[in-house]
Amino acid sequence: MKYRLNKNSFVRKIGDYGYIYSQLTKHDRNYDSAGAVFLNALSRKPQEFEEILNKILPVFIDPPVELIKSDLSAFLEDLAKDNYLTKGETAEECDKNELLFSYDMENAKTTTYNYLQNKEDLERFRDTTEIFFEEHHKTPRVHACQIELTNRCNERCIHCYIPHELKNKILPKETVFKVLNELHEMGTLGLTLSGGEALCHPDICEILRKARELDFSINLLSNITLLTDEILECIKEVNPSLVQTSLYSMNPEEHDKITQLKGSQQKTLRNLERLIETQVPVQVSCPTMRTNFRSYKKVLEWASAHRCKAQTDFIMMARTDFSTDNLDERLTLDETKQLIEDMLVADVDYGEYIEEYKPRTDIEKLKEEPVCGVAVDNICLAANGTYYPCSGWQGLAVGTVDQHLKDVWENSPQLKMLRNIKKKSFPKCLSCADKDFCAMCLVRNFNESGGDMLKINDHFCKVAHLNKELVLNKIKK
Repeated sequence: MKYRLNKNSFVRKIGDYGYIYSQLTKHDRNYDSAGAVFLNALSRKPQEFEEILNKILPVFIDPPVELIKSDLSAFLEDLAKDNYLTKGETAEECDKNELLFSYDMENAKTTTYNYLQNKEDLERFRDTTEIFFEEHHKTPRVHACQIELTNRCNERCIHCYIPHELKNKILPKETVFKVLNELHEMGTLGLTLSGGEALCHPDICEILRKARELDFSINLLSNITLLTDEILECIKEVNPSLVQTSLYSMNPEEHDKITQLKGSQQKTLRNLERLIETQVPVQVSCPTMRTNFRSYKKVLEWASAHRCKAQTDFIMMARTDFSTDNLDERLTLDETKQLIEDMLVADVDYGEYIEEYKPRTDIEKLKEEPVCGVAVDNICLAANGTYYPCSGWQGLAVGTVDQHLKDVWENSPQLKMLRNIKKKSFPKCLSCADKDFCAMCLVRNFNESGGDMLKINDHFCKVAHLNKELVLNKIKK
């Protein structure tokens, strides 16, 4: 029997743990050091059982060969059963037996809210989130990276956090390839390619193919209005985890008022349908603001009818140059209340999330948690060749593309400083009754305060309190 990794499966080493992730199901597993050896022997090329066994045997000294053979057989069959591996008598049979993404799948990932380990795996394997928390804080790793290929964009969205006058940069293909190679060396798993508008980059297809060659799980962020037949074929070929796009309203005039590009809604909808017809997994983002806060339900209904997700974010961020005129579109508290009430009825995923809600009581553990993953497990490269903690935090440079990313990650004074920012840095928040419903974020603080990441805007606190009241009332009912 031959075995090979599914095209949607990715293997990495996280400390002493072996880690396997499926972008097909969004499930993952972690194994101890012995299991890590087994994972490391897998390949994207079909291998006979004996070939895999011979890779493993030199690592183990004491266990009898028959025991190792038995364990390996069970290991491979278990992974094949859950579609981490594909198997067959021949390479052709492996290809035939491989489960690939389709919108006709019973549990298509585009309809799934909970991307954590399934219940059966949680009974057999340690929780991956716990392992990542321990390992990434012991030794920070670039688990995921976002690269803004260009900040040029054919739309001029009224809420965008990048000042429009700065949208004139393109990262050279050679620079992107350099960074992709460095990420590959560092064992990075997740790669997000974005803009500006990513499809504005003249070498977008070459970059996508390079990312696939280096075995990343790829997310593409795009308004997809510039999607051509050639780019669509390339996207299908590289098998991304998701293509994420924004659809602000089913009303063309409302959507186009936000993008300030006439006809953009019709192009976005048409190209969404093309991606879905081509079996490319998509996810719809519907940032909600004053112009469209009544439109979220209609977008949700469209997405549901097409078996893809629509998610909203109603807490806007000031621009990276500290200007705040885009926040004129931020929802008022009354509008936020109406939106959350709609979400509690219309958004099935949000309803399932609150049904499982349990208050955080482990305050001592909470104190040591980071506010988010910046400087701990992810980083962003902007189109100007500067590394930032995340895509929105372009007022705090942490390095440049002229440096090796490993040097930036390990030696940047700014990143070292950020790693010391924990939830205990906000003592009032630890004792706040609304903390479980808070969307506080360092970069939102930074951009809106003129550069003070520790200064929380009162608006976020009011929204957290409102969210808690509405959710608890829903649970009570």
